[in-house]
Amino acid sequence: MMNKYAVIFLVTLLPLFSCKKIEGEGGRSTIVGKVFMSDKSGNNQGEYFIPDYDVFIIYGEENDIYDEDMKTNFDGSFEFKNLREGTYTIYSYSEVSTNPSGLEPVFKTVTIGKKETVDIGTIEVSK
Repeated sequence: MMNKYAVIFLVTLLPLFSCKKIEGEGGRSTIVGKVFMSDKSGNNQGEYFIPDYDVFIIYGEENDIYDEDMKTNFDGSFEFKNLREGTYTIYSYSEVSTNPSGLEPVFKTVTIGKKETVDIGTIEVSK
């Protein structure tokens, strides 16, 4: 009789341990990087790490709509914290005349593990 209850107990707990956690918030990993601007228009021409610039993150590979965004820090750096292990796409926009919208995304894809900080380097955008 005791074995019957043990089997029922284990079967009810099995789904709790077999669920795969999807990418997104709730983990202990971090993705860091910087955005570098090559500005050839306007009064601020030059090349520099750009402050207060939009950076976007997409959780997983099955999605193409961003899940979160942030602005770069004063030195062009950004940091997406508390991520679960998995694959992420980080991007920002360059201004281009060849696209009707005037914008073109610059993508970087990265896979991170548990409790890991990954530096994706520099996203180079232009104006």
